[in-house]
Amino acid sequence: MTMRLLLIEDNPERIDIISGWVPSTVRLVVANSAGKAIGILQRDRGRTFVGILLDHDLNEQAITSRDLDLSGKDVTKTIARHVSRKTPILVHSMNTTGGPAMATSLRRAGFDVTQIRMQVLDQEKFGAWLAEAIELWEPESDPDA
Repeated sequence: MTMRLLLIEDNPERIDIISGWVPSTVRLVVANSAGKAIGILQRDRGRTFVGILLDHDLNEQAITSRDLDLSGKDVTKTIARHVSRKTPILVHSMNTTGGPAMATSLRRAGFDVTQIRMQVLDQEKFGAWLAEAIELWEPESDPDA
């Protein structure tokens, strides 16, 4: 099974930066709005991602009016309902209240959460987080396989 990493980020520059840090052995899935992220998480339930990177403010590439009303806070609710607690989360939001609130909410739900604001996240810190996530990754077996 291919290791997939979910990046929930609406800023094209940040997407490019993080994309450049992901090794070729990991497939990056990008959700550039809260609505897209929620759809992906509802469809790909369980332990299908080696990790999730999460931003709070996700309106930069909103496509629908509903997207304008959604944020990372809404995504955290979907994560709590649909994602295995074994999936590590990296909150990289620069939002000084929203980022910590998401991290706290996910920790309370039983997730392993790392919080590193994007302004201090670098390839080394990202690589260390991803290496740990990969080491812990055990994909759920596919009952239809």
